[in-house]
Amino acid sequence: MVPRISAFALVLFLASCVAQPDAASAEQCAARPAALTDLAAMRDAAKRSMAYPLGGGVTADSVYADLETQARAAATKAEHLRVLEAFVYALGDHHAHLSKNGPLSPRLVPSNASVWVESRNGDLVVAEVRSGSPARGAGLREGMVIERIDGQPVSEALKPPPATPEYAEAMRGFAARVALAGTHSHDAVIVARGAGAVEARLSQPVEKDEGLASLNFPRPDVALIRLHNSIGNTDLTPVFSGIMKQAGKAKTIILDLRDTPSGGDSVVAKPLMAWFADGQRGYQKHERGGKSWIERVNGRRDHFQGKLIVLVDHWTGSMGEGAAIGLRSAAGATLVGTPMAGLRGAIESFPVPCLGVSVRLPVERLYSVEGTPRELAAPDVVVTEAELAAAETRDAILERALSLLR
Repeated sequence: MVPRISAFALVLFLASCVAQPDAASAEQCAARPAALTDLAAMRDAAKRSMAYPLGGGVTADSVYADLETQARAAATKAEHLRVLEAFVYALGDHHAHLSKNGPLSPRLVPSNASVWVESRNGDLVVAEVRSGSPARGAGLREGMVIERIDGQPVSEALKPPPATPEYAEAMRGFAARVALAGTHSHDAVIVARGAGAVEARLSQPVEKDEGLASLNFPRPDVALIRLHNSIGNTDLTPVFSGIMKQAGKAKTIILDLRDTPSGGDSVVAKPLMAWFADGQRGYQKHERGGKSWIERVNGRRDHFQGKLIVLVDHWTGSMGEGAAIGLRSAAGATLVGTPMAGLRGAIESFPVPCLGVSVRLPVERLYSVEGTPRELAAPDVVVTEAELAAAETRDAILERALSLLR
């Protein structure tokens, strides 16, 4: 079976191999506190290259000023890393991250999140519980309100990034999602209340070895193809081609993109989309540096000509979101599910001189061909939180997709 290695995982691996800074950087780092040098480098990269404002509506300069004292005092590599992580956290953007982690580093959202929460009128509301997660097995359901995190009331447990008043609630939701994802050495434990109280440890789902993609037939004329966080793996291309040949006689294909939280690469996504496009079609609009252009996909001569439904949820991330909106624009797909991860833009890596790590920032705005910002793209058929909760352990999104075929 082909191993699953995402492009994101490869980036982390390569970045972790960065050894010592070069001679020029070493001299620069010796001239003043190393953490302060790195903090200034990250501030400058954000000011120069980020395509979006900070999530909290504040400035990179104000974040730098807030962290300057902490950076000057950082005496160990662990303290140095904490400063850089605090800067990334203050960006209020789930797509921004560092290339290196420690035991106390926050896990990534949505990749390592088992629950998606939002702040609504002061309450932390569960918007979605990941299918197959221990949290769902513990009874956590959509619509419940989280009251305690790691034994503390929510008001004490959360420290949102700095924000102007109009962004304060959004940043509270951001902070909650990061807190609930836990750290690399700690699972968050929550207490939530709905009809009754539920306590759940938000541990990571046990990963099944299902290959890069899998195929089954929920009905004789319906093929269900699931991708398993593999849009960053070039080995997916031949695997998907083999699956499409097996699924070719189906009248409807349901493509499940709900396990793509790590995103991927258009080099992998475009050959996948080519199976569904008739001729050359635009699938995504890019905007950077005052220029904009449409990225296109060339359909295959033997492309699938039946009905295409794409399943999405909060764990459809980055290139998964790009593939979803691309298939809607280029192949007329119907998107069914919940809002996606809403990861902003295309990201690029910027080296940080002293600690030998990189920060990845969104540098390019992305839109559907029709002009909707990718991070705001919504499914055509929305499955509500009430439907998800009522389904218990059944797959409400797949059931809704199948109901469209009756």
